[in-house]
Amino acid sequence: MRSIPGLAIRRVIAGAPTLAGIVIVSFLMTRVLPGDPAVYFAGAAPTPEAIADLRRTLQLDLPLWQQFLAYIGQLSRGDLGRSLVTGQPVTADLLARLPNTLELTLTALLIAVIVAIPLGVQVALHRGRALDHAFRVGSTIVLSVPGFFSALILVFVFYYQLDWAPAPLGRLDPMAFEPPTRTGFLLIDALLVGDWGNFRDALAHMMLPAIALALTAVGPLARITRASMLAVLSSDYVRAARSHDLPRRTIIYVYALRNALLPVLTTAGFVLSYLISANVVIEKVFGWPGVGTYALDALASSDYAAVQGFILAIATLYLAVSIVLDILAATLDVRTRIAN
Repeated sequence: MRSIPGLAIRRVIAGAPTLAGIVIVSFLMTRVLPGDPAVYFAGAAPTPEAIADLRRTLQLDLPLWQQFLAYIGQLSRGDLGRSLVTGQPVTADLLARLPNTLELTLTALLIAVIVAIPLGVQVALHRGRALDHAFRVGSTIVLSVPGFFSALILVFVFYYQLDWAPAPLGRLDPMAFEPPTRTGFLLIDALLVGDWGNFRDALAHMMLPAIALALTAVGPLARITRASMLAVLSSDYVRAARSHDLPRRTIIYVYALRNALLPVLTTAGFVLSYLISANVVIEKVFGWPGVGTYALDALASSDYAAVQGFILAIATLYLAVSIVLDILAATLDVRTRIAN
């Protein structure tokens, strides 16, 4: 049996080729996409000379392999380049917006877990009955609806029709002032300074985008909970517990659910990685100032450095989540620990 630090080091080493591949693919993708950043940023009526000067400044007149070597040189210095849209280093732009995205994503995952696990347990306990059939039909419908469409429906119903939610225009009311930045997470910063007005406002603005994002995660989490619970409930130790007349609630929620949660935990980690990339459209619908909105704006303006920086940041985050999941699985599951 090997140590947990050794497992973490092996996972980091194994992830290095993946990151290298993502660097190459993201670089090539930005070059083959339609649009010329020199033309876009040269002004409303650019002259050929102005476009040529800007192409030289951006090194777009160099052969592709020389552009790639220059990009690798930047990365080796920890430099993701400078955004042509904001004029700021891409690293600074991403660090300023990433807490907004993580706050929204983690809230959506929390809502999805709170709904999906009890739902999956109840569906497993009612296998083959009306609740089970209704769940399978309902989860299929929810999964087949695009996230942006769910977001627009929520805005139409809860903001436009019922007036229960604030306008989808960012994290706070346009006339409100943000609390002093301590962590970058607005809800936590508002709590730290005791600003309850901003906390309620930020929470109200969080609900609709978080629910829209959570809808894409409830189905997979509830399905894996159902399948895992069915496997555990049919195991020998659960049958032995029933033969000893243990209380039904103890068998289900103490013995069965605890052992069924390991695959749910693994799936939740992958769902978190998916949500980070899937909230790009949700952020745009709700005017959320996260990295998703930043990436879409950069893509629309052919801002190569910003697009490449976003892809690399999300890929790094995805790999980090995968490594943490492997370590958690090895820590919690003896079989996985021995296999590693």
